[in-house]
Order: sequence, then C-alpha cells, then structure tokens
Amino acid sequence: MTDRMSSIGRISACVALAGFLAGCGSGSIMPGGDKGSSMGLADRAAQAGDFQTAASLYQQAFDSNPKSNAALIGLGRSYAGLGQFNRAEQALLEANSRKPRDAEVMLELAKTQLAAGKPQAALANLDKALAREPRNLSIITARGIALDRLSRHQEAQATYRSGLARSPTDFALLSNLGLSLGLSGQTDEGISILRELVRDNEASRGTRGNLAMVYGLAGREREARATLANDLTPSQIQSNLSYYRELRTLLQQGQPIGALQ
Repeated sequence: MTDRMSSIGRISACVALAGFLAGCGSGSIMPGGDKGSSMGLADRAAQAGDFQTAASLYQQAFDSNPKSNAALIGLGRSYAGLGQFNRAEQALLEANSRKPRDAEVMLELAKTQLAAGKPQAALANLDKALAREPRNLSIITARGIALDRLSRHQEAQATYRSGLARSPTDFALLSNLGLSLGLSGQTDEGISILRELVRDNEASRGTRGNLAMVYGLAGREREARATLANDLTPSQIQSNLSYYRELRTLLQQGQPIGALQ
C-alpha cells in the first residue's frame, strides 16, 4: 500500500495477509507459557486481540529472562498487531539473529515486513525459510503475497499453485490466488475463485475485500458495492469504488499495481 491509497482504502482493501498477521495458517507459532506466568497471560491477551496488554506482558517476560526468544516473538507479533511495525521488526530481527536457521521466526519477520511495506526484504526471508521448510503452506502463501506486492504476479500465481498442489482446498492460497489473478488483469478467473470462497464459513472481511477489489478492477461496480455492503458504511464504499477506478485505469495502462493494494 502507498500514500495513493486513502485511509479508508488502507483498511478495507484487505488481503489474506491480515489473517496471517493474526497468526492463522498452518505451521504458525505461538510463544507459549504457563497459564499464570507473564508469558501465559500475554499469550491469552494476544489471542484475544488485546495487543497493548500482550506487549506489556511480553516485555515483562523478556525483562525477567532476556534470553527468551519466545518473548521476543511475542513482542514482535504484539507490536505488529498495534501497527508499530518498526518496533515489531526490531524484536523479530533480534529473534532471528539468535536463531538464524528457524524458519518460523523468518516467517514472523517476513509477515511484519510485508505489513510494513517491505516486500523485497520479506521475500528474501521467505526464500530462506522455504529452503528450510519447503512444504510449509504458511511460508508458501506469504511468499506469494510478497511477489504480488512486487507486481511479480506470474511468479506469485506459480507459488500459490505449488502450495495448492499439496493442499488443493487451502483457503488462504485460493483467496490470494484469486486476488493475484485480478491484479494481473485476469479478473474473470479471479472472480470465479473468490465468489465461491465468500460463501464459505471461513470467509472474512478480508476475503470479501479481495472479491470486491477484483470486481472493481473488472469494472463491475454494482457487484463490488454489494460485496462491500457487508462490512462498510456508504461513504467508505464510495471511497473504495473511487480507488478501484484508479487502479483499473492504471491496469488498463499496463502499469503495475501490486504495490498499491
């Protein structure tokens, strides 16, 4: 996302990365701790979405045990949940320096870098992680997202499909593939995938946001409006539709739009 995108657009033009930052997906790690410990309380706060409390508790845990990589990972996730991506990245860079061969730490770092608008740095970490765990679907999905953010859509789609070859019904892979197809101008194919996914119980605001964006890129504003109506106010919907028109114009001009999503 860039400054071209309005604050409303930043919130509502969602992708499955939002779910990744919340810790979903196979292979995702939670720091872990006893129920009554600072770590255990922090874990529960993070799972409940109370990232401010979680960050304070993970900091307490780290102050008590500065060797704890789990506390650093928890701090990284919590600060990312608060939108404090620089602090999150610093915590996770330290965790990575302590365990440079840990693919899951690399994945956490890469997810934060994606959220911070650093897809090239994220891709470098994801390539290292994938070399360690080539069957990890969370790493594969995040790698595809990084490639899409770099407007390398064909490579992104090949990455998603490599994961789908292992798990043909994986929701995150399919959702991101649908969006990627839309971003590369293959809107009919993208809509076909996403329209099915939004009927699933696993569908979220992010899934609907993906479908609305691809409808917008296809010029199907009535369908985009109806899809956004589930989650947004009329003024927010209008802001998104205006943004989709900008993207559609750039796409028609042959300009890359991956970094603008």
